[in-house]
Amino acid sequence: MDNLTHGLLGYALYAATDTRDLSRKERAGYAAAAVIGAEIPDIESFTTFFGDEAYLTWHRGFTHSFLFSPAMALLALGIVALFNRSVRWKKAYLLALGGVIVHILSDLSNSWGTGIWEPLDHGRYSLGILPIVDAVILLILLFAWLARRFASRARAFRWGLAAIACYTALQGILASAAVERIPDGYDRIATSAQFVPTQFQIIVKRGDRFEYWRTTALSRPVKEKTIVDDRHHPAVPRALEDPDAKAIARFAPFYGAAVTEKADAYRVTIYDPRFRLVRPSLLSKTVAVPKQ
Repeated sequence: MDNLTHGLLGYALYAATDTRDLSRKERAGYAAAAVIGAEIPDIESFTTFFGDEAYLTWHRGFTHSFLFSPAMALLALGIVALFNRSVRWKKAYLLALGGVIVHILSDLSNSWGTGIWEPLDHGRYSLGILPIVDAVILLILLFAWLARRFASRARAFRWGLAAIACYTALQGILASAAVERIPDGYDRIATSAQFVPTQFQIIVKRGDRFEYWRTTALSRPVKEKTIVDDRHHPAVPRALEDPDAKAIARFAPFYGAAVTEKADAYRVTIYDPRFRLVRPSLLSKTVAVPKQ
């Protein structure tokens, strides 16, 4: 998810609690705990300054792990303690922990891989049932904000969070139904939610081909394109010696390769097939492999 949505979800967690008997400083402290908790898993984003290998190695790694979430919440609480000590630490910690967990769950719901079980499992998992920027979630949060004029703020945001949970569950059901409509016989499959709700792109690995299917809740899947995967070309293992290419192959749920032969070398592109049609340069690395 984008950082705006993360922060707003953290605020929604705080707003869903009863704060009527709290001072302004206490309310600010609790709100900060929830919002910082909802943002702090992305603290590893600074690794982007050290290159693609470092970024893809650390991005959505242990800071996005359920196993590390208590420590991340404690870090968020420590930041709050630097400027506000009027809060009850147990409640503030629970709000920060809730923010961290909501961040992990919302990231897990989209197409980018998330290391939810680091360090026990270095795999990157993604459900692909929500887009990175989800307009429906933002609209629900806006309606909850407006509804506080007609109901208590806590009640308005509780209903808002419940609506987001129902919407996410519905998207999951629709994505599962979309996968069921894909012809059998594939090796791997990934779902990528589109910006418009109920619409999905399904990426299928079938032998040495990637198939791209588009489907909606009310229509049968339509194959948009098929591209050849050169993963078994002898130049690919040598290309994967490149640190950036290796990081992409490790980050993607399954990777693809495109090989072009030149006079004295092979140009090997290692890519994440989920982004190959829409943004070919995203999560891809081209390596020149000399001919032997």
